[in-house]
Amino acid sequence: MRLFMLPPTTAVVALFLWSLLVHLTTETPAGVPKGHGEPLGNHRDSDGHVDILTTLPSPQEFWDKYVSKRRPVLFSGAARSSPGMQLWTDEYMLEKFGDLKVRIEGKHQKEGKYPEGEKGIAQDTLRNVLQTYRTRDVYVVSQIPDPLTEQVAVLPFLTCGTFKDHILESNLWLGGHGTQSQIHKDADNAINCLFSGTKTWIMISQDYEHLLPDVVSSGGYSARATIDPDYVDLIKYPKFSEVPYTHVDMKPGDCLFIPASHWHQVNSHGSKNLAVSIMMSRLKEVDLLECDGVDLDFKPLSEMNMVFTYDGYSEQTMGDMDPFELRERIVELCSAIKELSFSAVYHEFFHKEDEDNEVIDNAIDTKMAKDKSSKQQDLHKMKQIFAILDTDGDNFLSCDEEVLPKLSIATLKRLANIISYDPSNSEEYEFSRMGTEVIRILIEHVINKLSNDKAPKMTKEQFLLRYRAVGGSRPVGSQLYDMMDPSQQGYITREMVLNKMEDVISLYDDGLHPHHTQNMPWQADIEIPGSLINEVGTKQQWKAQKIRDDL
Repeated sequence: MRLFMLPPTTAVVALFLWSLLVHLTTETPAGVPKGHGEPLGNHRDSDGHVDILTTLPSPQEFWDKYVSKRRPVLFSGAARSSPGMQLWTDEYMLEKFGDLKVRIEGKHQKEGKYPEGEKGIAQDTLRNVLQTYRTRDVYVVSQIPDPLTEQVAVLPFLTCGTFKDHILESNLWLGGHGTQSQIHKDADNAINCLFSGTKTWIMISQDYEHLLPDVVSSGGYSARATIDPDYVDLIKYPKFSEVPYTHVDMKPGDCLFIPASHWHQVNSHGSKNLAVSIMMSRLKEVDLLECDGVDLDFKPLSEMNMVFTYDGYSEQTMGDMDPFELRERIVELCSAIKELSFSAVYHEFFHKEDEDNEVIDNAIDTKMAKDKSSKQQDLHKMKQIFAILDTDGDNFLSCDEEVLPKLSIATLKRLANIISYDPSNSEEYEFSRMGTEVIRILIEHVINKLSNDKAPKMTKEQFLLRYRAVGGSRPVGSQLYDMMDPSQQGYITREMVLNKMEDVISLYDDGLHPHHTQNMPWQADIEIPGSLINEVGTKQQWKAQKIRDDL
């Protein structure tokens, strides 16, 4: 092998030119902030990794050093005591838990859309997820079904005192080939335990929330910043350059404590990324006396008195308001007002900025379920709240007689579900998301098509093509078709559709569920009939209009 050597002087010059080239190609151009147009975390150096503990703290240490100070911490290897970490292969979960229903999202939270599952939009079976998650844009973000909780170990310092009494819910996270969140904060304290894959976190203290751009409330204490984590625009958001952060590198077996309201952004890596999180109340104080002198150990989640549980088949309560905090707010309200009017409760929990009390009070007797505005939906929720608490039906709540004596955990959970109801937790989500306006346009389109002598019949596949084109799913579309074809003739006619039209539309009654028709994502993988696009307007905005006979 022949070696070619440069003369010493030439070598020095070449090295200098190479160093200059590297400097010029890596130096930030003048006037452009460091990290502009780059992924989150490049705008400045990290303040360091969050604390890493290889031994678990006592309950008092956990409170004093981390929870009370809202300080994140990583517990290295703590998840290895969970049997699920070793047992939950795809094959095992498919056999043992395949029938269970889970909530699903897209892999990239910023897209803000829910994919289609076996049970409809945002609803799938674990079986279908396990068979498709490596190739499909799907990410399980779901309340954990009860059968899985036997194989999840609760960290010892959470098994006594105030901590054990304030475990709110547990969530399951499962996806493949990389998922990504927006910058966001959650209402409750959380411990996220990673079973497989890796995660990288950017952690931002709530002290710097004022520097975050375009913060959008998600309800209660939850919120998100709409800045793109893949492309941080520091020209548009120059103050973000000042935001300090810490980081977390998480490997299988680690558990991370994320304090309530602590902003974070997460990237999940690996062909399979599986985690379980446990949510706890936003605690202001704790009583840990019963923990003193006790030999604490890991405990199955199934043995904890968790506030919100999910059987794996019915509607979830994921993200419902903390009932303990709800009780505090009601007690505080009653300390100022002994008799609560409809409008007083409405302002406290829904629209504090609304000053038109008279309109609100008069709305009690209106047909609110037919109005699609967000305010009217909240008023509908108010009627449900009063149906529970207003025993004498006078539209006023006596704190001493009707409210305070009824604040059991069971009642508070019912109230919390009404106040913070998330339609994506149930199979009803598809109905509430589309609303009556959209389904009526679709049904009228179908009737017009069937009124044409050249095409007096429509097959199920032809109907499903149109239903999915307006944002619906195959499972629910099949349900609608079967309603219109009860005899299973294999086709529908104009008369058959007219006969069931109101029954179909009634499923989408906007007043029964929260309404989310704006910016509805269309199914990108489906060929959309051109005439239908004309009827409903652009892909990004619904436009109610009559269907023209010649379409």
